[in-house]
Amino acid sequence: MALFGKPSDSKPAEPTPPPAHRPSPPAAPAVARPASSSCVIGPKTKIAGEISGDEDVVVEGQIEGEIRITRDLRVGAGGIVKAKVSAQSIIVSGELVGDCEATGRVELQATGKLTGNIRAPKIVIAEGAMFRGNSDMSGRKDERKEKAVAY
Repeated sequence: MALFGKPSDSKPAEPTPPPAHRPSPPAAPAVARPASSSCVIGPKTKIAGEISGDEDVVVEGQIEGEIRITRDLRVGAGGIVKAKVSAQSIIVSGELVGDCEATGRVELQATGKLTGNIRAPKIVIAEGAMFRGNSDMSGRKDERKEKAVAY
């Protein structure tokens, strides 16, 4: 029998295992955001002014002014945009009135209506979509000037 925590002489003591070490989860970076981060302008929201940013924007409401984003703009079926738009890609299912410039593509879906000029390397207009304006698939203004100077 052990007295005051000392093992008895007749039986050797077994070492006790150290407490299990649980690694703490790595700390999340302060600016971590989901890969599919997007801003949604709801159907009952109306914005007048400038919108700029680095995330996808989905418009189900109304926007008037200017939109400059580095990601994708999607105008939902009930969305109305009256603005000059610059984005990586622009997908229109609702109505867009204004000039559009995209670094990737502009897509007019069957329910979409676009009134204005389009400048993008790729333009897709679905059957049933309405488009009134000019389209330019030659690239950005800067690229065209450089090509003209190079000759």
